[in-house]
Amino acid sequence: MKNIILIGFMGTGKTTVGKELARIKGMDFLDMDLELEKKENKTINQIFKEHGESYFREKESDLLKEISCLENTIISTGGGIIENERSTKVLKNMKTVIWLDGNVNTIVNNLENEIDKRPKLKDINDLKNYIQELLNHRYEKYRKCSDIKINIDDKNIVQVVREILVYI
Repeated sequence: MKNIILIGFMGTGKTTVGKELARIKGMDFLDMDLELEKKENKTINQIFKEHGESYFREKESDLLKEISCLENTIISTGGGIIENERSTKVLKNMKTVIWLDGNVNTIVNNLENEIDKRPKLKDINDLKNYIQELLNHRYEKYRKCSDIKINIDDKNIVQVVREILVYI
């Protein structure tokens, strides 16, 4: 079976949904952020802090290209993977790219307890405004890279997974 790639803003549930989907479908699961942390032997926060975002995006793009040949795997990407043009080209050539889309309130709710783990949120004063601006900036990129869009607002994991299963 082909891979299923989950894209979307941070806090939309890519990892949680991906793990559950992999369990139900009997597929492997790969979280790109965790893979990058293993490869670099550093946390995502450390990579951002020591090398900057562009370095991280290049490493992320290299990893995406490397894992694009896997089969029978649910792949959870980082929220900003669509910020790198090389990554968007790889995504556009992959089948079954699913965009988990949520509104700013859903995302803020989901991220409130995880700000320390998110390098782009660490020093933000107005979280809601920042997320809205970043969402606006990324929206079209997510749309162009995805085959299927799933709205996650007011849904739990089971509902989101069930909706994905209808499409795949």
